[in-house]
This record gives sequence, structure tokens and C-alpha cells, in this order.
Amino acid sequence: MPVVFQIRLESDGSPSTSKKYARLPPPVAANPYLLRFVILAGSNAETEDTVIVTNIPAEGKPFSRSLQRELKFTRNNQLADSICEVSVVQAGVFEYFVKYGDSLGEIGAVVVDPLLLLPSKNLAKSDKDCLLPLDGICVLTVIPKWMPFVSKWPAFFESFSQAGYNMIHFAPVNTRGASNSPYSIFDQLSLSFDLFGHDKHLDEKIREKELGETLKLGHSKYGIMSITDVVWNHTAHDSEWLQLHPEAGYNLQTAPHLRVAFELDEAIMGLYRELAEASIPLDLKTEDHLSQIMKFFIKTTIPTLRLWEFYVVNVAVEVDEFKKEWVALKNASPTVDETVRALGLNEWTTILRRNGLPDVIHLDTRFNKKIQLSAAIDLLQKLFNLDEPIDSVTHMYTDILDKLNAQYYKESDEDISVIISNVWNRARYLRLDPQGPQLGPISEDDPFVDTYFTRLPLTVATHKLHPDARCLASNGWIWNGNPLKNFAGPDSKAYLHREVIAWGDCVKLRYGDGPKSNPWLWEHQKKYTEKMARLFHGFRIDNCHSTPIHVATYLLDAARCINPNLYVFAELFTGSEETDVLFVKKLGINSLIREAMSAWDVKELSRLVHRFGGTPVGSLTSKMESFPLEMLGHQLDSSFYSPVPASETLVVDVKGSTTHALFMDCTHDNETPHQKRTAEDTLSTAALVAMTSSAIGSVNGFDVIVPELLNVVTETRQYRICEPHEGIIPAKSILLNIHSKMAREGYTEIHVNHSHDYISVHRTHPITHDGYLLIARCAFSKYPDNEVHPPIALQNQAVNVVVSASLRVQTIPLSPPFDDFVSPHGPHGPHDSAAIAFARDERARIQGRKTIGSITGLPCFLDFSPILTTIVDEREEPFGSGIQTVLTVKENTFSPGSIVLYRTWMTESGMNLVVPDVDMSPMPSPMRMAMKFTNEPRGLTPEPELQLKKLVSRPKSANDKIKITNSDPGNLEFLWQLMGVDDRNRGAEIMIQMGNDVLDSGILALNADNLGKWPPGLWQIVNNLDLEAINIIMYRCASEEQDSIGDGVYDIPSYGPLPYCGLQGFMSVIQYVARNNDLGHAMCANLRSGTWMMDYVVSRLRKYGASNAAVLKLGEWFAERFDLAKDISSAFQPKYFFQTIFLAYHTVKYGILCNLNKSALSTFIHPKSSFENTSSLKILSQSLSLTSLQLFSRVATTSLFPPGKYPQAPFDNPNGLSSLAAGLPHFASHHMRCWGRDIFIALRGLFLIPGHYSAARDHLIAFGSTLRHGLIPNLLDQGIFPRYNARDAAWWWLWSVQQYCKMAPEGNSFLSFQVKRRFPPLQRYRSGEPTYLIVDESADGDEGDAFTSIDDSRTYKYSSTIGEICHEILERHARGIDFREWNAGSNLDHAMTDIGFQVTCGTRFEDGSGLVFGGSKFNCGTWMDKMGDSEKAGTQGTPATPRDGADVEIIGLVKATLKWIVDDLSNAEGLFPGSGVYVKGTQRSG
Repeated sequence: MPVVFQIRLESDGSPSTSKKYARLPPPVAANPYLLRFVILAGSNAETEDTVIVTNIPAEGKPFSRSLQRELKFTRNNQLADSICEVSVVQAGVFEYFVKYGDSLGEIGAVVVDPLLLLPSKNLAKSDKDCLLPLDGICVLTVIPKWMPFVSKWPAFFESFSQAGYNMIHFAPVNTRGASNSPYSIFDQLSLSFDLFGHDKHLDEKIREKELGETLKLGHSKYGIMSITDVVWNHTAHDSEWLQLHPEAGYNLQTAPHLRVAFELDEAIMGLYRELAEASIPLDLKTEDHLSQIMKFFIKTTIPTLRLWEFYVVNVAVEVDEFKKEWVALKNASPTVDETVRALGLNEWTTILRRNGLPDVIHLDTRFNKKIQLSAAIDLLQKLFNLDEPIDSVTHMYTDILDKLNAQYYKESDEDISVIISNVWNRARYLRLDPQGPQLGPISEDDPFVDTYFTRLPLTVATHKLHPDARCLASNGWIWNGNPLKNFAGPDSKAYLHREVIAWGDCVKLRYGDGPKSNPWLWEHQKKYTEKMARLFHGFRIDNCHSTPIHVATYLLDAARCINPNLYVFAELFTGSEETDVLFVKKLGINSLIREAMSAWDVKELSRLVHRFGGTPVGSLTSKMESFPLEMLGHQLDSSFYSPVPASETLVVDVKGSTTHALFMDCTHDNETPHQKRTAEDTLSTAALVAMTSSAIGSVNGFDVIVPELLNVVTETRQYRICEPHEGIIPAKSILLNIHSKMAREGYTEIHVNHSHDYISVHRTHPITHDGYLLIARCAFSKYPDNEVHPPIALQNQAVNVVVSASLRVQTIPLSPPFDDFVSPHGPHGPHDSAAIAFARDERARIQGRKTIGSITGLPCFLDFSPILTTIVDEREEPFGSGIQTVLTVKENTFSPGSIVLYRTWMTESGMNLVVPDVDMSPMPSPMRMAMKFTNEPRGLTPEPELQLKKLVSRPKSANDKIKITNSDPGNLEFLWQLMGVDDRNRGAEIMIQMGNDVLDSGILALNADNLGKWPPGLWQIVNNLDLEAINIIMYRCASEEQDSIGDGVYDIPSYGPLPYCGLQGFMSVIQYVARNNDLGHAMCANLRSGTWMMDYVVSRLRKYGASNAAVLKLGEWFAERFDLAKDISSAFQPKYFFQTIFLAYHTVKYGILCNLNKSALSTFIHPKSSFENTSSLKILSQSLSLTSLQLFSRVATTSLFPPGKYPQAPFDNPNGLSSLAAGLPHFASHHMRCWGRDIFIALRGLFLIPGHYSAARDHLIAFGSTLRHGLIPNLLDQGIFPRYNARDAAWWWLWSVQQYCKMAPEGNSFLSFQVKRRFPPLQRYRSGEPTYLIVDESADGDEGDAFTSIDDSRTYKYSSTIGEICHEILERHARGIDFREWNAGSNLDHAMTDIGFQVTCGTRFEDGSGLVFGGSKFNCGTWMDKMGDSEKAGTQGTPATPRDGADVEIIGLVKATLKWIVDDLSNAEGLFPGSGVYVKGTQRSG
């Protein structure tokens, strides 16, 4: 499959927290993509029986949430990661978890975007429908009851389409209840008759057919998709079916815990009578009057209710029942417990509460707390004897019950306090608050505050019902309520506390735990939902935050069975991103509504635009949600990207997702800009919203400056078809068309800047960097800030005006005056009670608002031009080798409510602005119409057929996909070509690869399978590099660099020095920064501030290039690309620096691994393809194989041999040889670089396994040449002043010789290689002389083992074969070694005591063990070589682990060596001298 989305799971098979929700693109039916799950090799969850359990349907199968299938994980081999791949064939919400043995991983969810298709005639010249990306949605909210009959809707569709909208959100179209609110549905299964004419008896099937055909026409002819609200929380209070099915609501039978709230509500509803009887006026006008009423409520109404009886134990009844039971126990045995008796009243009360009362008691009846008599008797029997006076016993029991009740009385008092506060505040809002409805006199129809319950009328259907069944709780919402808690449930006191903002026209529906809890209701709502799914393309879930998740899940699953590509959006007032994600991943919500009108100032609005705007300009990687849909094979109105070829595979790392936004400039629940800000802010808000990388929307009327929030309950005016020049429509139509275009073509990057009243937004393309720049001046206040936006400098970018507009509105004063800032009060949603709605409508009538006729906006004038602007100055200035465009806002003409939108493009990108040909989209109709009414400054009226200019690349040839052929390419074009970006797909692929997770970042981005994507010339430079060149290019720590060319690592201000000077140093930071797209990182800041980092890379390679041609070529390769990048805008320099380093690094790495494989490396590590399912262990192994190249390099201050002194080539190089560092960065140069023990412990892994045999051989020879005292030096120091204080180094050297002979091509013949001896050996070991192995090592006049200077004639005088050196080490240990280190003293080791310089080794033959032993408590002879160095602690000169004796690893190495000699060398004549070793004249055979 070409595209794979990959989720790497944790060790236990669970997705990480961020990956528990992932949003994926819609699949192409003919070529679905794969969802791959990966478990890291060696994880707990990687077993033979591991499966993934998921409800992702197989191809051709319908979705069922409960229909789960098990898919087995597979592995290529025992070292590979386990993978499981699933084809994603349809949209929807799916879950998965991993199962292995008895263990289960945590559940993860993927939400696959719906396939939203618009007819090709609307978007592109194609015979296929085109995909509408979610970010391209432009939705308009319409209230159907304000529309004409359905038969006249097509004309509105045409108008909406011309205005740039591609989706219409209809409020519910179902039959409305008595309040006339579309959200108070009388009958869910019928469409409102008034949408179809005056015939109330028109058959429902005919209505459904007419609406369906009209909506299909809107889609097919006008490119309008249709969405509707689904209301699952409640039904109209007068729904007839409630009389037949009162169990569908929360009544006093189904929810007896609401009884206390109901009795309180009854008292409040009758308060008007009590007030009248008390001669308190009912027309509430002042705060003092409210206080008078509330005092009456507190002093009279509340006490009359005796609410405390719902909380407490009835003491009299309980004592009476207890007394009867106690008397019957007169003959029982005494059970007094003195321990309990001594506790006291508080403890006795606790015991009775714990043993005598249930854990949870609801307030469903008065005195509902009943004491278990057995618990009471048991307690009192421990306190009293049975013969004690009964009055004493009952008196004590009464005291205990009173104590018990104390906390319940307190609870009652606290609840009453909350009730009083909430009633007081609500009454103030309803009656006195300027922002409230200011209701009239208190009456039966207009109670003191909202009613919380619907009382079903007595009818033929209800007269047989119990009165408790006829009392149904109203629905509503709670400010900052927990959306996961049912506020009508038994665990909530919301109705009692009067916390609910109740909708008196709606009854809250009671679903219970599932369909079995309320079968009729579930089936009824399912039919309703399925009907809407047949008619509409999607749903808006009304009050999603208070819809039970399991209910919404069930109903949406039913809807998706009808339409799998259902688009679902919702409002969620949860106050928690985590809770939002929970709803989204459970329900499969595609977008969450976010509101621009919620911004309380310009800064907050800029934050919202930034939040929903996309990724930052110059991003290093792209979000998974922004994956180019054309690369999946979707048809869009764009030819920017192309489908990934079937021969390739592109793996996309799934990091997890945030919730997708539907950003509304104004919703049907929001007050308008005229109410909250100023009317002029309409244009700037609409423009800013249109610039975001999200779905966007508005409400019908916003674009023509309707001044007030239209009340969906009381408004009676009708919509009209607006003229194309009205309000902001001319500008808005351009903005919406551009918004959809940017989504289709992938303009995912954004820069937002806020300055005073201004917000500038630059939306750009991540590949070509062309884009759209908006400058908007907000109009939040009628007293604007006079400061202007600072000049905007666009480096190497050109601009062209797309639209310039200023809005002037003739406002109508509102009474009372509204403040300039957002009020903390305001309408609480559309579902006001009928009484409140009526009063609000009356208030509107008094203020002169029309309630008949058409909905119209405020008189306004739009200063508009799509050609030029008079409110911003443009000028070009020199910038580097190019130019920069500077935009300066004109202080006196850029008035509040003005915008300018520019088309921007890189001057070096090969793009030109041209008048489009006939195949390109003409000017939108609203713009043409508007221009008839808008004169340009020159007094000319453009012709209606004038077409918008379009930014296009110049003609492309078949072999030259981006390069411009009819003029010289610019710097950016050249840079694309030189980086191998010959098409846009490649640019996207690089960004995707740079975003890989920690493990997948090791997957090679380049290999032989994709040679066409390699940067030109790079492979020719890096193929077959020698090890020294690789080390220079990739690594080198600070001291190595200083040692070689006098420089150090690059030090990033505010970050610190890099670990290496070469590419790996940069990649160590780049991988983290790119993965997280951290453009604020210090490395990015440094790159934007100057070219120092680029210069550093080139400079160091040029310095090394003086002696290495390949390194110099790579330096020039970088220089050519960096020189081009330097002339691009500084905002993009991090991106192109990172990409250049990234590509070079992966190319070098590929070359290294390929050459390793040519020698000895297993095929497991070969970089076959970046598209394969690469094991993380393979990636780890590839990385480990590079370790030798990090540690192996040439430095000036040390070598394996004294430079130019060793008498044999190639070891006589006067510049020295490359050597292995014991560790970086501290053991990198001078005498501290080469350590015998460290090198030979690591030699097999660092040199032999990767196939660096020559380097291994050099080190074996170099250290073998310095054999002295029978030991290999610990510190080599080029062989000039080696130090012999390691007892284990010789044995690790022997081990390495064995491994070399077994693994290197020359095999055992290496043992015959002649090595020049740095120090004269003992006469017994002078190969080729008559004394060899004849004389004793203590022969007279023997100068063996003597230290000689490098220029001494005895230096390198003698020779031994490698085999002879091996024999000498063995025999010297058998005979015993005992010497004092040369140059012993503080100059050699300042911490060691004098006795510690004495080195001893030997072999225990006397006890028959043959164990090699040595050392003392004063020195460190093995790898545990930490020497104490603190006088204060008393540890100076004392090893932390002296390990004197027979060290276990040395014994193991001895055994391995002897076994090798016996097994491999005993019959190899001439390779190993003798058949054993001699000790004091007696041969000891191996």
C-alpha cells in the first residue's frame, strides 16, 4: 500500500496518552490506506499470541461497534518488531486494544474523516466529484422557520453558494412545540408542516420526499451540503407522546429523588399568591423590592416546606420502634461492653451511622432515613444492662439520634442557603438586569423564577396516570457543570439547588443505562436519527455536553449505518480539553464549534486565530491531520500534489490529534458584533476567521449586519435573498473562496501578529511559501486605539492586492446602552421558557423592532476594491541579493473595521501573478455586482467580466516538474532542485520523515529504491568514503576538532555546545526540534538571526578538505545550497538548514551501512528500503554499527605509533594514524586517547562486526608492538610513554587476536605477521636468535623490558610475530610478573601510593588450580579502576575496588585463550611457538 499511518504502541500494548485519539483522513475506496500498529521488539506485549482487537470493519463489511475482530501481530523474524496492519476502508469512529495472555492494553480510538464530495462543476473541471477537506468547510447556519416554503429554497442555495458557502446548517426541521422554538421538538418523526405550505395534513412521506429532493438539488446544482441539528436531550414539553410514555422523562416515579426539588418548585410557582396575600407588590422594579420578596421567601415560604424532613431521621418514630424491641429482650443475656461504653457520644453515633444506615440515601421521601433496629439494639446492649430503666436507655438512644441528625440538619441548612442564593440571583437576572429579559409582574403565567417541571395536563391519556408520573423535569444546562455527570440523576442536587438554567419548553429525556432501560424511547430516537441521516449530509449535536455519551454513541452508530460519511460537529462547553477529546473519540465528532465572538478583546481574538490557524510559518514538519489528500488519490480542485505511486510506500507517524475546530465568526446563539463590540467589527472578524486552517462558519444575517441576536423562539420575520453587494458579502465571498482554496491546496502554515487594534495573519504553503496576508483592524470599541500596526517587511516576497475593504455602518442606538466590553451576563441559550420568551418579545416590540416582514441588516457602506488599496502603502527595498516588500498602514485611512488581503509569493520561486485563462475561475458574482456599486479612485468601473488574477507556476515540462523553463530560475527554485525536490510530493515527504518518532527517526530517508529523490551530486560524493572522512563529516568532539583544525563544536546561544562538530551533532538536536516542530528552539532562533551555523558547517569541511578531497567536495556541496538559503527570508532558514543537514546525514549513513554490508555485516542490518517494515532493533543495530566511526579518527596529538618512527609502512606515516578513543569527549586526544583495556573490550563490536578489519589489525599490531613485562599497556601514548598498570589489558588483547583470526579474511595467517618491538624483549623472547625460548628470562646481562626512548637504537630493533607475542604473554604470566612502573611517582599518578606502583601477576600452579592472579590492595589492575583521590575522606591512594587476586573475567579470558590455542592452533605449524610454556625448567602445556 502506498500510504501507511503508523501507531507505535507502548510496552504493554497501550497507545501513549497523546495517541489514544488520532484523526485520520478519509480513505479512497479503490485504494484504501493502511493503519499499522507496532509493538517494539522485546516489549511485554510482544508474545506469540498477541492480537489486536478492533471494530474497524473489513472491506465490504458494515460497521458495528460491538462486532470486534481479532487480528494477529506478525514478525519477520525473532528480532523484528511485531506489526499488525488494518485496511481503513470507510469513515467513522473505531476503537482498538491489544490482548496478550490475560493482559489487555488500554483502548485507543481513531476517527476517520468523512468523505465529503461536491460536484465537480462546483470546484474543478473533472468528471469526478471533488473532495471537500474539513478545513475547507464554509458553513452557514439557517433557521428553517424563517425560510420560505421548501420549494423556494433553491434560490437561497444559489445565493449562499455565490457568497462562498458550501454547507448549510439547518436548525431542526421537525414539528415544533408550543414555544415555537426549533429546538423544542413536538414530534421527532415529522417534518414541520409550515415548511411545505399551508396544508397541515400533507402526508409525511410527501414532505420527506420534497425536502430530500430539494436538498439533493442544492448539493448537485449549487454545491451545497446540508447539515441539521439532532436534539437527543429533550423533547417539547407538550409532545403528545409524553402522555403515553411519561417514563421517557424524569418524573417522580422514575426519579423519586427529585421530589424535594418538585415541592420547592411548586412553592416557587405559587409564590405570587403568597405575596399578594401579604400585600407585597408583584411588579418587581428595584433591588430593594427584590430584597423584600426574598425576605418573605426566606422567612415564610422556605420554613413552610419543612425541607429538613427529607434529610433527617424521625427520632420519635425510631425511638418508639426501638422501645418495643428493647422490652422484648428482657430475658436475653447481658452483653455490656465496657470498651464501647467508654467511647462517648460521638463514637457511639459513628458506630450507629456505620452499622445502621445505608451508605447512600436519596432525598426521595420525608424521613427516608430508617435505622436498622438490629444495629441500634446491638449498640445499646453494649451500653446498658437489660434491667436498667427503659427511660435511661431511650433517653440515651434519643441523644444518639439527635447527634446523628445534627449533620443532616447542617446539610439541609447548607442546601437551603444555596437555594436562596441561586433563586435570588436568577430573579435579579430575569427582572432587573439590563442584559436580562426584564420580565413584568410576577404571576401564574410569569412566576418569580423559571419553573423546573412540566405538569402534564389531564387528558384521556393521562387521567389514569399517578400524579407522580405527570410531573416531568425540564431540561437545561448548568454553568461550569460536569458534562459527564447526569444533573437529573440521583447523585445530583442540581434541581434542588436551583442550579439548572431551565428551558421550560423542554422535558429532559431519561435514557437509563441502555435500550433495555427505556425501550420505547431508544427506538423512537433511533427512528428520528435514521430519518435525519437519510436527508442530511451531517449532524450538529445539540447540547452535546449534556448528552449521555452512551446515548449519542448508539444513535450516531445508527446514523452511520445509513450514511457512513456523516459529518458531525457539536458544541462542547466542558471547560476541559481532555473531556473534549473523550467526547470526540467516543462519538466520532469531526469538529467542535469554537466562537470568535467569545473573544473579549483583540488580543484574545488573535490567540483564537493562532490556535485554529495551523502550524507556524517555516514549520519543520507537518501535522498528520494536514497530510495532503491528493497523495492518497483523492480528487480535489487542485493539482498541487499527486497520488503516491503504487511502487512506493510512505509511512506517516501517528502522534495523536487535537480536536478539529469549526471556527464560527458568529453563531445563532451569539450576540452580534453590534451588540458586543461595534457593527464595523463584522468585516474584520469574518476576515480573521476565514484565514484560519479550520472549518469555518457564520450565521445567516451576519454578513448583512443584522444588529441583534435573533431569538429562535420569538422572532417572526423571514429571511430574504440578499443582494450580492449588501453588507460585507462582496469581501466575504472572496474570503470564503480563498479559504476553501487554501484548504484544498494545503496552505497549512500561519503567522499571526497582534498590535493594538490590528491583527495581521499570513497563511502560507509549506512547500512553495506563497500565501495570503491579511491586515485587519478590529473595531471592538467605539473608542479605538490610535496606534497603528508597525510596517510589515516581507523578505524576497512580492504582493498583489486581492481585496481591500472598509465597512461603515449607520448604527441604531440600543436601549439601554450597551457597554463596549463583553457582559458577563446575557442569553443562556435558545431555550428560554415561554414566559421569558414572551416578555423578551414584548420588550422588543416596545423598542420598535419589527416582528413582521423580512430580516434586514443595518444600513452600511463597503468601501471595496479587488484591484488596489488606498489604506496601505507598498514599496520594495533591496534585501541581500533580492528585494523585500514593505507594507505600511496609513494611519488616517485604515479605519476600524477595515481589511486588506494580499496574495504573496517568493520572488525566487518561479511563480508569477497572471490573469487566468478561460479555464480558471472567474470573479465571484458578488464581487462583480459590488464593483458596479463601488467606484475606484480613478473613477473607472471595471467590466463585469474582469477576472481575478491567479498565482501560477510557469509552464512545466515532463522532466522538469518545478523548474521554470521560460526564464532563469530563482534562488528558491535552485534550492529545490539541489535538494532533489523535483515535485511537491517530495517536499511533503521530507517534512513527514523529519517528523518521525524517536525510533522511526532512524529509518533511512534515502536509499537505492528512491534514487530519483536524492539531492543531485550527494551520493557521488559520499559513496565509498573512508573511515577518516566519515568521522570528519559525521562526528568529532570538541577536543578532537581543536586538536586537528583549532576549532570546537558549535555553541548555540541559550542552548549550549553541540555534542559533535559534524552532522551528528546537528542531527542530535534537529531530530528533537523537528519532531516537535519547535520553532522557538534556540537553534532555530540562531539560524534566523544570522548565517553563522551555515558558515560553520562549510568552514570546517573546507579546512579538513585541504587534505581530504571528498570532505572538500561535500563542503562545497553544502556551500552551494546554503548560499541560496541565505538569500531566502530568514523565517525559512531553519527549515532549509534542517532539511539540507537531514538529507546529507541520511545519505552518508546509507553509504556507511551499504559499505559495511560488503564486508562482514549480516543482512539483518542492510538498509534495503526505507519503505519496508523496518525493525526498531534493526534501526538500533544500524546506529550501533556507527559507533566505531564516532570513536575512530585521526588527531594531531596522538596516534597508534610514534609519527614517522615505526620502521614499516604504512605505520610510518609522519601525520600519524587514526586511532580509537577510549571515550568521548574526555578521552579524545593526547596520551589519554588510546587505552588498551577499553579498546580491546570494544574491538570486536566496533571493528570486527562492522567489517573494519584494517583498523582492527592496526590496533592489534600497535599495542602488540609495545608488549613489555608480558603486559599490554593500559595507556598507549603513541608508544612513546606507555603505562603498564593494567593486568587485564593483555588478556583482552589476546581475546581480540582470537576474534580477528576467526572473523577477518586473513584468518590465522595474521599470527605470522612480524611486529617491530618498541622495547627490547628479554633474550628468551627475541625471535630469530639462538636464545629464543632457550635461555631463562633472568640470563646474565639481559636488558629486556628496559625502557628506551623513542630515538634509542634498541627501539624497534627486535621483531616478533603476533603468535610469538601471544606465547610470550602466556609464558610471562606462567613464570610470574613483578616490576615497578617506570617513572613511578606523583608525575605518573598523583593519587597512587608508592607501593601501588608495584605490579605483580602470576599463576597458581602449586594448588593445582592454574588460576592467574595478581594485584594488591594499593592498585587498580582491572576495568574497575577508580582510585580514591580525597584526603578529606581518607580515600587517597585507596582503590574503590582493588580486585587483587584471581579476577573472574581474567580467568574467563585465560580459559578462552587456552581453548583457542588447543582447538585452532595446536596443528597450525609455525603460527604459535612451542607446545606449552616453561616454568623453572618444567614445561606447562596448554
